[in-house]
Amino acid sequence: MAIHIHLWHNFFHSAPEKFENGMKRIYLILVLLLSISTAYSQNNSANSKKQPPKPKSATYCDFNLTMGIPMYMFSEVSSSLPFGFSLNVLHQPRNYIPILFGGGITYLNAGGNRLTRTLTADITAGNVLIDQIVMPLEFRINNNIFNGHAMVRFQGPWNVVKPYIDLSGGFNYLWTNTAVYDLSEERYFSSNNNNDNGLITRKTQVSDITWAAGFGAGLYIRLNPAMYLNLNAHYMGAGWAQYYDRNQIKDWDIQLNVSGVGANPESGAFQSDDLSLSGIPKNSRTDMLYAQLGLGFSLGGRGNAAKAKQPKTQGKASPKTKIPYRR
Repeated sequence: MAIHIHLWHNFFHSAPEKFENGMKRIYLILVLLLSISTAYSQNNSANSKKQPPKPKSATYCDFNLTMGIPMYMFSEVSSSLPFGFSLNVLHQPRNYIPILFGGGITYLNAGGNRLTRTLTADITAGNVLIDQIVMPLEFRINNNIFNGHAMVRFQGPWNVVKPYIDLSGGFNYLWTNTAVYDLSEERYFSSNNNNDNGLITRKTQVSDITWAAGFGAGLYIRLNPAMYLNLNAHYMGAGWAQYYDRNQIKDWDIQLNVSGVGANPESGAFQSDDLSLSGIPKNSRTDMLYAQLGLGFSLGGRGNAAKAKQPKTQGKASPKTKIPYRR
């Protein structure tokens, strides 16, 4: 995997002119795809009268497992290799025009960690120390990336294999959250007595949002009339954002304020402000290459079934049969 990341990094990081050459190739492929689609429609126009009418429109949905590969500055600053899923829904208004419109979402986990600490809580009344409670705690830390985007897809008209090119634009939202769990049997500081998992509090340490836009190419391979295998690679350029790295959260100095919780800890004394972490977030552009593998589904469209032609009787009786002449 490290070899593939290095090759992609060199491809995009070598020089700006290579990026421009790549965009020119995308445009040439797009023009070729449109030309082939037009010729395909003209060659089959003569046979369309003999066949049942096709749907006037179509809708496609693809669900993919997605791996993010940081690019440019993002790869130099961050050691994360995010992994998650993506969901896209696109509509083709006219089946003879290979252009689809829609949008989608992508969620990636950019690294997580679980830390166990044993802390002592002082139970006080005013300034008087009443008792101390020794608590085993677990801190669950996760870095997350959410991408929302609108899409335009240029898709080939063939049935078995459908190559396509995507253009997309939207936003990236990056955040790091920490949840604190009470591992003791008594669950002293859970916010709810009926909370079985022992959650004490949850806090977002850092969050940031930035623009994201890019292009990609993929392939639909038909498995049955309504399902396709989907292969896709999509590059998303993105703006500057603050975030924590996967390696940073492994070395965090976590502090939890447990003083002055009162005489009734069962009420859930801890708040998100009682949780503090010593760490400086990183700041860089967040360009990323998405490698995707999943399934695509054809959801049908308008005008799917042709109306059966009924014989015209116009109230006429069935033809009379001739009676043989008898003497």
